[in-house]
Amino acid sequence: MLSIEDTKTKWEFFQKHHWVSPEFSRTPVLESWERCIKQCSPYTWSKPHIASGFTFSSLMKRNEHLIECATTVLEDTYDMLGDEDLLLMVTDGNGCVLSVVGHDSMQQEMQALGIKQGCFLSEGKIGTNAVNLCISTHIPCEVFAAEHFNRHLHHYASVAAPVFDQFGKLRGTTCLLKKAESYKKENLVIIASSAKEVSLQIHIQSEQENINRLTCAHNATLECMDDGLLAWDEESRITMVNHQSERLLNIEASQVLDKEVFSVLRFPPNVLNSIESGASINRKLTTVEVRGEFVEAIITLRPLNDGTHLLFLHPIDKIRELAQQQIGGSARYTFSTLPVISRKMKHVITVAKRAIKSKSPILITGEEGVGKATLAMAIHNESAYKEGPFITLNCRSINTEQLVKETLGYDEGQGMPSKFELAHGGTLFLEKVEYLSPDLQAVLLKLLKTGLVSRSDSLRLIPVDFQLITSTSSEISEYVTQRSFGRQLYYEISSNELHIPPLRKRKEDIEFLVQQLISHYERRHNVTISIEPVALEALMNFRWSGNNSELRNRTERILLNRSSNLIKLNDIPEDIKLNSRHTAENTPVITLEEAERRAIVQAWNQCDGKMHDMAKALQIGRTTLWRKINKFGLQEQMKLY
Repeated sequence: MLSIEDTKTKWEFFQKHHWVSPEFSRTPVLESWERCIKQCSPYTWSKPHIASGFTFSSLMKRNEHLIECATTVLEDTYDMLGDEDLLLMVTDGNGCVLSVVGHDSMQQEMQALGIKQGCFLSEGKIGTNAVNLCISTHIPCEVFAAEHFNRHLHHYASVAAPVFDQFGKLRGTTCLLKKAESYKKENLVIIASSAKEVSLQIHIQSEQENINRLTCAHNATLECMDDGLLAWDEESRITMVNHQSERLLNIEASQVLDKEVFSVLRFPPNVLNSIESGASINRKLTTVEVRGEFVEAIITLRPLNDGTHLLFLHPIDKIRELAQQQIGGSARYTFSTLPVISRKMKHVITVAKRAIKSKSPILITGEEGVGKATLAMAIHNESAYKEGPFITLNCRSINTEQLVKETLGYDEGQGMPSKFELAHGGTLFLEKVEYLSPDLQAVLLKLLKTGLVSRSDSLRLIPVDFQLITSTSSEISEYVTQRSFGRQLYYEISSNELHIPPLRKRKEDIEFLVQQLISHYERRHNVTISIEPVALEALMNFRWSGNNSELRNRTERILLNRSSNLIKLNDIPEDIKLNSRHTAENTPVITLEEAERRAIVQAWNQCDGKMHDMAKALQIGRTTLWRKINKFGLQEQMKLY
């Protein structure tokens, strides 16, 4: 290192001749002098530019990580050097001073020159300096005494070292300023080490931020995923529970974290064996006991090399929902849309509404075709289970061992849920319940008593909750007497019994159904059809042993084969006319009020509910029509149909 006198000699020679022999001056300094002589005076001092206001606050905000890391390092460096008369600074990549640490007297001297927080140590303004050289070369630099281009800095030595981020990009410098006479070569090593320490701190902070971002994203993913996730360590202590696990298992993370997993969950033997042996489980349906409650879920178990276990809980309700969409039927009817107006059926609906509130099984009895399935749909849609599936099962069709197995479900292979599981959260409608096999009767009785069911090849108990509706066209008590149907099961399913009268005992419903069928036909085929009273009377007097199904079938045939858009008695099949004549002989004459009521219903169906057209067809005023609708209690039907 040159002495103070040597550097001054070389500086004076350069100022006089504008060149100096390279062997007497280090190349970066000489190159800087050659640039400075074109930009600034070596004899007069111009204070550096100062950032202020929004510019300064933006610089500080943009470099807050650099300032945070560098300030701590520079303070430690200053403490290590003792109470020396020096100044330590950190600058950004453009030479702006961001932070200053040092002796008060040195700070005052530099402030007199305008070197303070916010100033730019630019070569074009203050001449050659270590910060500017360091930014240009990306290596530690020192400028000693008269190596500074401006003579006002000849009493000082400046040392600067670059600070890089984790990508190798220059973020700034650390700089040391002290009196030239007290400068030591070790100062360059110290400042270079501090710069490396700052670079390391920036890298660590950046990595920590990345880890925090990944952790936040990881936690957000865990909380947003549909699957539950529960983890425990090699000591079986629960270490993680996500929100879905809390919901599926009905637990709170704060209450189970750090507890032994087996004190919180009770697994079936096959799952326990897999945990103990370190084996994996892939999407297996099982039942876990949590605080005395059974929870059914599809689980995936993953043991890790460090002894940690990850238990994924796949929500079974999503899978059930897909299966229910494939297997379950749609319940289209409600009490308000049932095609009935008779007092007898209104009474059935009233009793059904009471039965729904009891939440007990409902047994619907009645002849074939009276609309037991339709009533079951309406009950489902008015119950607390209306958001769930409506699963229909004809018990007479389950006549083989394979069908019984499919009804009960099985675990082998890909597994298949039972019909009881598919009905979970909805309604299970068992048609012709008297034909239910003894095996299924036993399963159903156990389910009604315990709320649990097991599959055909498993002892695993599965909790289910659904509304049970059964129907029969027979005297089920006779099956009980013959011991082909369990007495206890009969008592369980018949606590709420609804009997639908045959259609022949509900003649007003016959008229309403016929008019409704005609209206539907008119809308489908864009025609206008009417029916003579005598033809309608023939249909109303027929016995309809097949009830609604037969009436619908025969009426549609009459509509298809009609001779004109006015259905006459000649369009009615002979067997219906003959039967209706015999029936009519024993049928009392209807009252004028009943005739008026029937005429209003017929007008409603033919005129699509348009009051003006109805009044015109009946040849009465609209006010009179409204009064008669209210008189006969038809306003509800008028609103609905």
